Amino acid sequence: MLENLRSFAQPYGGDLFLLLIALAVVSLAALVGIRKRLQVQQLRRVIRVAALVALLGSVFAMQIGSAYYAIAGVLLAWGVLVGIIFGREIGSKR
Repeated sequence: MLENLRSFAQPYGGDLFLLLIALAVVSLAALVGIRKRLQVQQLRRVIRVAALVALLGSVFAMQIGSAYYAIAGVLLAWGVLVGIIFGREIGSKR
């Protein structure tokens, strides 16, 4: 099964693409688990850091070459999901 995934991900950046998807899923699960315990200021900081990571990571991925555009897309999608999830949490705490 891993070979099927590796052959699927080869045009999109190879193993780095798979690693980034796994990291994004794990980090989203961890962030969703701790969002209830964070204060509003901490939630805003997490949104800012996620936006910064997504923006810088996607810019670097696009600078490497067109084969890494999928990695840039994953990073941007991760940043948007973090912003939406934590933005709703900020709205519910007010």
